[in-house]
Amino acid sequence: MSVPAGSNSGAFWTNFFLENREVSGLAIIAVYIAIVTIFAFILFPYIAKIYRDERTFLSPVTDRVYSLVSKILGPIAGREMKFREYFASLLAFSFFAGLVSFILLYFQTSIPLIGGGTNFSISLAFNTIVSFLTNTDIQHYSSPLQLSYFSQTFVLMGLMYLAPITGFAASIAFVRGILTDKGHIGNFFRDFTRGIIEVFIPLTLLVTGLLVLSGVPETLTHYLSIKLPFSSGYELLPLGPVASWNAIEGLGTNGGGFYSANLAFPLADPSWFSNLTMFVSQTVIPLASLLAMGRAFENRKFGNMLFSVVMVIFLFVILLTYFSEFTGIPSIQNIVGIFTGNMSGKETRFGISQSILLNVSSTMTSTGSVNSALIDYTPTGILGVLTGLLLNDPLGGIGTSVMNIFMFVIFTAFLVSLMVGKLPELMGIKLESKEIRYSTLTIITHPLIILIPFGIAMLIPSIMASFANSHSQNITALLYEFGSAASNNGSEIGGFNFTDFFNYVDAITMLLGRFLIFGLELLIAQSFSLKSARGESTNAIQIGSLNFGMMMLFVIIFMGILSFFPILVLGPFFSFARDFSLGVIP
Repeated sequence: MSVPAGSNSGAFWTNFFLENREVSGLAIIAVYIAIVTIFAFILFPYIAKIYRDERTFLSPVTDRVYSLVSKILGPIAGREMKFREYFASLLAFSFFAGLVSFILLYFQTSIPLIGGGTNFSISLAFNTIVSFLTNTDIQHYSSPLQLSYFSQTFVLMGLMYLAPITGFAASIAFVRGILTDKGHIGNFFRDFTRGIIEVFIPLTLLVTGLLVLSGVPETLTHYLSIKLPFSSGYELLPLGPVASWNAIEGLGTNGGGFYSANLAFPLADPSWFSNLTMFVSQTVIPLASLLAMGRAFENRKFGNMLFSVVMVIFLFVILLTYFSEFTGIPSIQNIVGIFTGNMSGKETRFGISQSILLNVSSTMTSTGSVNSALIDYTPTGILGVLTGLLLNDPLGGIGTSVMNIFMFVIFTAFLVSLMVGKLPELMGIKLESKEIRYSTLTIITHPLIILIPFGIAMLIPSIMASFANSHSQNITALLYEFGSAASNNGSEIGGFNFTDFFNYVDAITMLLGRFLIFGLELLIAQSFSLKSARGESTNAIQIGSLNFGMMMLFVIIFMGILSFFPILVLGPFFSFARDFSLGVIP
């Protein structure tokens, strides 16, 4: 397109994008994806070094810190662990942290000097601690109004560091189990220390600085008294270390918001720059970890294949959600004269594209951060956001991205081997019944721990009576609730009362979605660690090839979506048919 003579080029393009909102939205999506891809390629060699137990520039610091940790832990800090001891250490560490956190939260109003907040019921305190301990961060409470300053900045923020680092340590053990043939998968406490010193502390400091520059508060002041305009009254504006909270919220794929409105609250996400920073922070480590797998296994094509498969799903879901929200539904289009998309529940400072980018990336990962109201999305828009939960966060969380995607690699290699009549193997390591059995159990566990509580809730009249919307929307909200808990995501549609039933059932679902799957995946790592690679034969399946990647893509989609297809028909598909008057009874 040529620029008219005598016109200002900058003004021309500004007017062009203002008049073509659909194109400008796609341009923003392209910029966001390009930026996170660049940073993922910058970061992945560093993560690969950690996966291969190689030293980094921060290793001397890790050595000094771990020498202090070893004096506290004793002999257990120095020995290599097999599955049973590694997993037991992970569980014991998590249980102790969760128990201490539960006591501090439940008795927060009674703690001398630092007490405050409101009284939590046992079910709400249990749900909250389990939520943050499992890297889910579902919030059935009002933040920060119901929390003391100590509970929010020490108890919950502490768990926001512990949970993702635990997952990262498990991923190090998983990769180590594949790389070694010595029968052990490492030492949990050493892996945990390395994760916090060499990954999370430097990155959270960097992201915190960027968020402060973008206008996010970082202060020890608890409240700021604001005089209301045209009134003699004052309003308390909650403040605190919001930037450092947001940094670990994104980098740790946590998702729990400092404020109840999460990133839709202006102070938590004030500008396009803070929104971009949060988008990159919650997706860059999972994407880089996939690429690091290729470097760790000395198979660059394998890492590129994993990255490409996940990116195809990511882009498809982004575009599905974007065009759904930009198109809207007929009843909304008829209200206004000039329709520029479904802006209901969205912040005008972000618009449609930046809203769906953050929300989709938060369900494609296990983050769960939101900057707009999901309950106001169109039926196909919410289907796009929901897809990530049903597929168990294809991008995953910190550590889980590596382990979850590798389950599909094993399962796909097994299916392809059956189809072409070859013995299943990966990188010269023979796949046996144990690896195939455990990977299959891991894949089917996710839909089971969603569908079972979903079915139970549907049978309880008082539960279904608490929903505020139409029947199809209630089904979608209920599926979203348990899908978010099972995938350790934490985002919610809402629209119903959070009773003791949801507090307890969500907590059990979160524990199973985290630690049961961790156990199965580390069992596979232990099995691999007992085998020696015999060298990849010329007839071996090329796991880095385009054909294998396409097969794996279909396996992920069909295993994920088809498990929930009947519910999707009664939920978002039915809502879509009703909104577009496709012969469905209102």
